[in-house]
Amino acid sequence: MTLVLAALCVALRPAAAAAQTSERVWADGTIDWLATERTTYELIVEGRTAPATLNVTPHAEYAVAPWLDVLGEAELSRESGSTATITPRAGAQFHILSRLLATHVRRGADREKLPRRRLVVSTLLRFEHTGSTWQLRDRFDVTYPLNRHKASDDGAVYVTADNELFIPVDRATGAALVTQMRARAGVGYRQSFRWRFETLYVWNGTRHAETGPWLTRSHVLDICVKREF
Repeated sequence: MTLVLAALCVALRPAAAAAQTSERVWADGTIDWLATERTTYELIVEGRTAPATLNVTPHAEYAVAPWLDVLGEAELSRESGSTATITPRAGAQFHILSRLLATHVRRGADREKLPRRRLVVSTLLRFEHTGSTWQLRDRFDVTYPLNRHKASDDGAVYVTADNELFIPVDRATGAALVTQMRARAGVGYRQSFRWRFETLYVWNGTRHAETGPWLTRSHVLDICVKREF
């Protein structure tokens, strides 16, 4: 299954033309609060190198159904030597194989939305406002545990991969073009409900025409820590 997920990311990423690239390191810290069985609040703090950037993103989501979340967030970003920018987003996440929703529970751990099956598949769609334009982000995720029945089991080691397309929408013509792509793959460890750790390789690519070649913009090592309440 590890090879399948790795192949998925490679297959979704077109062959990239030679271009000047950079190697970067990202470090992410996420705090999740399961306020109710359906409502989750999240705070993501992310540091990036080359150039030095700090991103802080408050996030809220609501489970409309076992297979659907609606969400809103606003990313506050500050690059070294630049003024801060705010990028609001709204969207929905579709859990293709569905989940189990708890009812009438009081503790955070009991409110966790557990996957129904071993393989976890989802699609995240978000509209964001960048400067004077709107952009659609479409991300497809897969996760598979290696040593437990589910990735939500304590002690689970799992592999994960996703591919995200960035599609700006021209307000004048209504045309949409995929101008950026991000592919990620790596391994994670769930110590318990409270703690989760991931190490990911991230490929970022860009292109300037509908049929133009993909250019590699950066290779990234992404280290993630997640704390849930």
